[in-house]
Amino acid sequence: MKRILFLLYLGFGVVAGGHAQTDVTTRYVKNASMESGFKNWTNEGLQLQSNTDFAYKAGTLYAEKWVSSNNYVGDASLSQTLKNLPAGKYQLKVGAQNLSQSSPSTQCAGAYIYADEQKTSVYTPGEYAVDFSTLTGTVKIGFKASGARGNWLAVDNFRLYQVAEIDNQELVDSLARQIVRSDALAQEEMDAAILATLTTVTNEARSLSAESEQATLQSALVALNTAVEKALFAVRLSQATPGTGTAPKVTATNHYVITGATQALMRATMTGSNILERGVCWSTEHNPTVLDNRTTDYYTCSGSLYHLTGLTPATVYYLRPYVMNKTYTVAYGDEVKIVTHPKGNCSWSWNEGAPNVAANVRCRLAIEETIDYFNEWTGIRGFTLTGNYGADTPTADCSYGGWMRIGPNAAYQAIGTVLHETGHGVGVGTSSRWWDTDFHNDRWFGREANRIYQFLENQEGNANYYMKGDRTHGWGNGAQYDWFVNGADKDKHVAIQYIGGCALLYGFFVDGLCPTSGHPNGVSGYTYNMEDTATYYLMCKDAERGLNTGLMTITKVLGTNKLGVSYCLNAEDTIPAEAAWKLEFDAQAGKYLLRNAAKGTYVSHSGTSFTFKTKASETEQFQLMPDRTDVTLTNNGANIQTHGYWLTWYADGNKALSANPKSATGTCTVENFSTSNSATKQQWIILTAEEVTKLKPAHVTGIEQLHVETEEVGVTPTYNLQGQSVAPATKGLKVQQGKVIYEK
Repeated sequence: MKRILFLLYLGFGVVAGGHAQTDVTTRYVKNASMESGFKNWTNEGLQLQSNTDFAYKAGTLYAEKWVSSNNYVGDASLSQTLKNLPAGKYQLKVGAQNLSQSSPSTQCAGAYIYADEQKTSVYTPGEYAVDFSTLTGTVKIGFKASGARGNWLAVDNFRLYQVAEIDNQELVDSLARQIVRSDALAQEEMDAAILATLTTVTNEARSLSAESEQATLQSALVALNTAVEKALFAVRLSQATPGTGTAPKVTATNHYVITGATQALMRATMTGSNILERGVCWSTEHNPTVLDNRTTDYYTCSGSLYHLTGLTPATVYYLRPYVMNKTYTVAYGDEVKIVTHPKGNCSWSWNEGAPNVAANVRCRLAIEETIDYFNEWTGIRGFTLTGNYGADTPTADCSYGGWMRIGPNAAYQAIGTVLHETGHGVGVGTSSRWWDTDFHNDRWFGREANRIYQFLENQEGNANYYMKGDRTHGWGNGAQYDWFVNGADKDKHVAIQYIGGCALLYGFFVDGLCPTSGHPNGVSGYTYNMEDTATYYLMCKDAERGLNTGLMTITKVLGTNKLGVSYCLNAEDTIPAEAAWKLEFDAQAGKYLLRNAAKGTYVSHSGTSFTFKTKASETEQFQLMPDRTDVTLTNNGANIQTHGYWLTWYADGNKALSANPKSATGTCTVENFSTSNSATKQQWIILTAEEVTKLKPAHVTGIEQLHVETEEVGVTPTYNLQGQSVAPATKGLKVQQGKVIYEK
């Protein structure tokens, strides 16, 4: 009998509860015992540990969270979504604990392992199991602590066993039940596109039978479940009622959004009674709704930071925050346009020089995860982090270019320390621009990094919140987190700290800090949030080159079209139509293009001059780097507080678009790029048509002739600055016979 049982064990794994169990861990669970750190897992608040204090670990590493005795460990989580499981019944086994070291036998509440909706509470150290079934083949598993009452959480050694198969007929029966629901929903009022998808998916499900491949049946069931769920949601929206209490409302939308390559963070303020959901919806089209993509996921960080995932790199999206009550009344906030970064291509290596496996694993994984964060959030390319073990290195260090040493202290063999040191590798405290007092003199003067910092701290526009530092390190004034992890004790081991740190590095790069020699002007990005169809005007920030008085235009010099400045904001002058520009943005390159609204041609640059082309290529692209000093435009009694941008590119050296003084025919020229605050002739203010209207004096010679209202024949066609036809007597700036004029 013992021999027979042994053979059964070889064939089926273990026998428990009367059911044969097949161990399928290696097929479906990735990195089941943390030997590759948190790769393939979503971790919040846990750290890797290599000691032997947790008896139920497997291999070298396990995940833990610890606080001192007589304190509560609180929240933490670890999860992974399993895919392509055969339809069947399963058991998940995990080594875990939620331990109070001051009272080891106490069953502390607040922690559990789970598989989808099935849970098993975790108390003292031991093996825990949860049983579950799946038809679709997709299951989320994990460990979660919510207000856990122990002081030491530990988890490791996830194992998955298939207990029983589910045959195709059960899948077909499940499809049939969903088809009945689908047919009933199809009779209800809902969004037309949702109904069309429901109809298509349902008809595909009708065509299947028990003879179909199981994978096909599972795929159809997933699609039908999704379509039915979305259709039910659409029906509820169409039948929404106001409900009781205070109506839902988005009272404030933060128009600044932190973007990565495939993720984004957004803030908004919502109010209302009986709230069902708060979140953000998005689409690649204007006016997204909750029937498009939506998320309710958020980080708690001085309020809620809504976390968007699954975006496509280098893509334009439109976002709206929303709040929905329990009777499905939805209120939306403002639409915000974002452009995701191109995915970075940073790389890494580790020399495996540490004296033991655990130290090598910790260092290697910290480097790998840091580079993953960099590729998502910083947008830099061509950077390699070269990790080396330093037996005599007390903590860790890194030189500009990415040569890093990590010492024997395990506390520094962690992602927070590696992220901090990698900051030095890309210019923090190691680059000439970090020491340039126009950029940094106790406080950082660049706009982008400070705006990102204010966003992270939920202090938008608060001048008391800014990035600062000494000649070596950077930190935030009044920060809730040490975003750059200036010490192992500052590492909170939470994703939002690492995301925030990388986002701030991106801000430094946009402001002009050079992460590599391949980024001589920092990193180009979407720095001016333009409207898709609007017309813009450019004004040189230099007092002798058009500040308050002139606009960039195309002008004739000796019969040749030249880029220049028209001094056209005085009362007696008209604004030439060629002073109006369309902005375009190449998301993959992170560069802007200037297309003349009147002529339809692009400004093209070289190392020495400007020309005009009808088709755009790399020589028509400009990096818009924000300047660091404000200016107030006062012409015509206006009070417009604004700033400028350098329009830069690289052509055998850094170049910039510069204006000649008025005495030199008012043309524009190519100059070597100067990052000095005093280089105002290279700094350009971008103005909307509305702002130009405020700057233009109301009295314009000859304007009275447009007030002919009795003549219908021969009325001159008149257009607004967006190219739309308007009545001749319409007030404000408009285009008539190729001239921009002002009607009071």
